Amino acid sequence: MLSVLCLASGAVSATRLAAVQVRGLDEEMAANVRAALSIEQLDAARRADLSEGRLSFYLRNAPREVREALEPFGYYDAEVTPEIVRDGDAVTVIFVVVLGEPVRVRALDVGIDGAGAQDPVLAALVGDFRPARGAVFHHGQYESSKAAISRALNDRGYFDADLSAHRVEVTRAARAADIDLRWTGGPRYALGAASFEGHPFEPGLLEKLVPWKPGEPYDQAQLLRLQESLTDLDYFNAVSLTPEPDQAKDEQVPIKVVLVPAKRSIYSAGVRYGTDSGAGVSGRVERRWMNRRGHKALLDVNLAQYKSDVTAQYRIPAFAWLDGWYAIGARASEEDIEDITSQYAELSATRSGRWRQWSLLAGLYLKRERFDTVSGNRIGDYGYTNLVYPGLWAQWQDSDNRVYPQRGLGLTLDLRAGTSALGSDVDFLQLRAEGRYIRALGNSNRVLLRAELGTTISDEFAALPPSERFYAGGDKSVRGYGYKEIGERSGQFYLSRDGRHVIDPVFGGRHLAVASAEIEHMFTPVWGGALFVDAGDAWDERFEVEVGVGAGLRWRSPVGPVRVDLAHGLGDAQQTLRLHIVIGPDL
Repeated sequence: MLSVLCLASGAVSATRLAAVQVRGLDEEMAANVRAALSIEQLDAARRADLSEGRLSFYLRNAPREVREALEPFGYYDAEVTPEIVRDGDAVTVIFVVVLGEPVRVRALDVGIDGAGAQDPVLAALVGDFRPARGAVFHHGQYESSKAAISRALNDRGYFDADLSAHRVEVTRAARAADIDLRWTGGPRYALGAASFEGHPFEPGLLEKLVPWKPGEPYDQAQLLRLQESLTDLDYFNAVSLTPEPDQAKDEQVPIKVVLVPAKRSIYSAGVRYGTDSGAGVSGRVERRWMNRRGHKALLDVNLAQYKSDVTAQYRIPAFAWLDGWYAIGARASEEDIEDITSQYAELSATRSGRWRQWSLLAGLYLKRERFDTVSGNRIGDYGYTNLVYPGLWAQWQDSDNRVYPQRGLGLTLDLRAGTSALGSDVDFLQLRAEGRYIRALGNSNRVLLRAELGTTISDEFAALPPSERFYAGGDKSVRGYGYKEIGERSGQFYLSRDGRHVIDPVFGGRHLAVASAEIEHMFTPVWGGALFVDAGDAWDERFEVEVGVGAGLRWRSPVGPVRVDLAHGLGDAQQTLRLHIVIGPDL
C-alpha cells in the first residue's frame, strides 16, 4: 500500500531507496539540483541498505543543497518540500520545488579602460553583456560574457589588459544583484614576423602563406587562417602556432610556428564496390612532397565494371595571391552508360585557390573522346570529338561539423565554354549548379535537401560527347533508377554492339533539374534510418520528371557516414527495387 508519510525516525530499521524525483524545475535546473543532492549520489549498495536515521540526515540537508544549486540560475529563495512515498521497504524521495521570485540585475557597470575602449569588437561585446540590467542574474551567462571579453582582449592583442574590478553584490532582501566589472590595460600589440621550425622546405616557401604583414594590428583570426593554410597543404602531421608577447619588440609580437612533417609517401590499394560503378579494384600512390620546393605528385587508378579511370597529376605550390596550386594532369576514363560506351583521354592545366570559404579552380582542358554511335538499326560506328575549353569551378561550404553536420549549407558552381577558336570541334557553353541544405530537428532528426540545375547552350549539341551531356539517376541523383538511366532517348530501338540486346539508348540532355528531400532519424548515436523522395530529369525540349522514393539505413562509422538505401522508381512498371550504397560526407 502506498502512503505519503511525515518524516519519523525509527519506524523501520532499514529501507531501500528506489528513486529520487525533483519536481517544479526545467531540465537544466533539475540536472544541476540532482548533481548537488547528496542522496542522489549514493551508490547502489548504500541505496539498498539505508537506515531511517541516515535518510533523515540526507533530507535535512537537501533543502540547503537544492537552494544552493538554484542560485546559479538567479533563484536564491526557493522553497523545497521533501516528501516520501513508501511501498513496503522501498521509498521514493520527492523534492517539490517552488522557485519564487528571482534575483535581477539592478546595477550594471561593465567597461574597458585604455586603448581597448575604442575597439569596435570589444565595444560590441560590452554592449551585449548578459545578463543585462533588469534580467535574471544567471551565473552562467555572467561567466560566459566575462570570459568572452577576456578572450577577445587576448585575441585582439591587448596582452597587458587586467581585470581591475570584478565585484558582484547580491542583496537577497531586495532580490537585486549589482555588477561592477572593468578591465584596464595598455595598447593593442601588432603582429610580428612568423618563424617556421621543423619543415624540410627551402627558406621563403612557407612564409608566402603568412596572411599579414609585420606591423598590422594583432588578430587571432590571422593565426587561425595561417594554421588552416598549413594544414590544408597535407605536408604535416602537426601544426602549432604560438604568439610570444614576452619577446615583443616595438609592440610587435613574433609568431613561432612549429611543424611536424607527415609521412612523405602514401600507398593504398583495395577492393571496392559502388552501386553506380560496380565491383572493382583501386590503387593510389601519392608523394606529399617531391623536393624542397614543395612539389607534389599523384597516381590514382580505379578499375570497375561500369566506370574506370586513371589519373596522374603533378602540383606546384602557388601561395601568392590565393593559397593553392598550379597543376598539370592527365586522365584516361572509360564508362558504360546503358550499353553505350564512352572513352576519353584528357590533359589539363589548372590553378586552384581558396578565398574565404570558397574553394576555386580555373583550368584549360584538352579532351579527345570516343563513343558509340547509331549506325542503321544498331549501335555500331564510333564517334570522335575533340574538345578544348576553359573551365571555372567554385565550391562554398558552411557547417558546424564537416563529418556529421547538424547545420550545413553548400553550393557548387561549374562553368565550361568550348570554342573553335581554341581548336575545339564544338562551340558550347555549359553551366551546372548544385545546392545542399542540412538542418537538425531536435537531437535525433535531420532534414537534408539537395537541388541540381544545369543547362547547355550550343548549336552543335548532337556532336557533344556523352561526358559533356547531362544525365540523372543513380546514388547521388535520383535514387530508384540506374546510374545515368534518366535522359533524352530517341524512342527507337537498336541492336547493341554485341548483337545480344535490343535497346533504346540514353543520349543525355541539354538541361538538368534534380531535387531531393530526406528526413533522417538516429535511433542511437551510431545507427539511424531515413525516408526520402528524389525527382528529376535530363532533357532537350520536354521536361518529364521521374520520381524515386525509398528508405535507408544510416551508420555513422569511424571512417565517415555510410548510407544504404532501397529505392523504387515510379516512372513505369519495369522499374524495380534498387540498392544504393554511398560512403562519404553529407555536404
